[in-house]
Amino acid sequence: MSRAMRWVVAGVAALVTFGIGVAVVRALPWGWLPREDGARLDTALGFGALAGAAVLAGLGWWAGRERPPTPAPAPVPPARTLVQTATASDDGEVRQSGGAATHLEQHAEASDSGQILQSGRGTDAGHERVEQRAKATGRGRVEQSGDDDHPGPGA
Repeated sequence: MSRAMRWVVAGVAALVTFGIGVAVVRALPWGWLPREDGARLDTALGFGALAGAAVLAGLGWWAGRERPPTPAPAPVPPARTLVQTATASDDGEVRQSGGAATHLEQHAEASDSGQILQSGRGTDAGHERVEQRAKATGRGRVEQSGDDDHPGPGA
């Protein structure tokens, strides 16, 4: 039973106890109770309030004794390594984008008009290391972007 439902049960039980206490004191002709209606009602209300408070105290302890469950900490994603080895020639292009990887490595060669591009998407994305080993000859081009200030071509 949820904590809120236990408090509802405790409150309803206290109100029922109060009502029964008032009805019993008003209905039974005990010799020690006042005989006038106003004084008898006052006594009945006092007795009902006392009985209801006693029930609420006991059930209030029951309703509040269990603490709500603490949320589990968010799981830490496993470290991922992204390694790429490639060769680009003629008009070929090698691209590497880190995504969710925490370690980026690229080993590439470009010749003629080949291009090598690497984007680590910044340290805010959780990259602990962005590494590139590249070699370009002829009109080959090497480009690396490791943070949001230098997003690279086409970004």
